Amino acid sequence: MTRITPITDKAQLPPEQQHEWDAILAERGRVRGPFGVLLHSPGLSMGFLGSVANAHPDGVVSDALHELAILAVAYEDDAPYQWSAHVAPARATGVSEAAIEAVRAGGDAGGLGEDERGVIELCRQLCRTNRVDQALFDSLTARHGERWVIVMVATVGLYRYVAAINNAFEIDVVEGDDQLPVRRGFGG
Repeated sequence: MTRITPITDKAQLPPEQQHEWDAILAERGRVRGPFGVLLHSPGLSMGFLGSVANAHPDGVVSDALHELAILAVAYEDDAPYQWSAHVAPARATGVSEAAIEAVRAGGDAGGLGEDERGVIELCRQLCRTNRVDQALFDSLTARHGERWVIVMVATVGLYRYVAAINNAFEIDVVEGDDQLPVRRGFGG
């Protein structure tokens, strides 16, 4: 159960803060997950909303690879809410079941296509070492360009921030969706 009562209705906010609810709803189509917690601190949700929107500019990184990166971070950071909220969109955007299973199990991504394998390896290296080795960096830059690499690294960083919020407040998983096995004892 989420550690603090999430804001789930606009009426829970004072009138001077209700524009934040409206902005989140307009951008995301719903208010849930970390937004329900961040709304407890006036202004914080708006900066977060801008970061989420800016981490996925149109046409730079495909929706599928963006979602795959979010799942890879969710696994590396033991973030069950993040996984449950993004596994269905990942499938809907075309992430292969083989990639989802490789991420979920922390397993070998060697049999995947070059794009999925590259995203998983980028996420693993950043999450495990806070670095990207030169060979992977050069390969991704040659294949996709510098802006793509910048956006992907920013996505990994942003969703590590998201995972920290979700995990610290033990935000409830999305019921009915595919769940991430928890590896380090966090019990959502």
